[in-house]
Amino acid sequence: MSNIAGADTLSLEGPNGESQAVPFGGRLRVDHGLAAREAYLAGRGIGPAHLWLVDDLLSDGQLETILPDYAPPPVPLNMLIVPERANITRVRLMVEFLAEAVADIPGIERTTTPIRI
Repeated sequence: MSNIAGADTLSLEGPNGESQAVPFGGRLRVDHGLAAREAYLAGRGIGPAHLWLVDDLLSDGQLETILPDYAPPPVPLNMLIVPERANITRVRLMVEFLAEAVADIPGIERTTTPIRI
């Protein structure tokens, strides 16, 4: 990804929780996850991808995992809410709905951190 600092290093977490970092580069750089997804699908090479982005392609056999015991480090998913609106019922209901819906997306793991409104 051309718009992410440190994208020239591939960081992966192994099966025992160990971290590995290796130089990683290539001729094709994109600045959007969907562009990377399309490049993988077109056979343009290898690269890291979060499960939520490519789960359907893996399930259909269109992509193949080459390091199944390794994964990119988790990335937090945050929702920003204007503090003055946090106690509005429709806002709270939307936050709760989205938190439940996101939990069903492949590769998204809910932590024990409570939702703070």
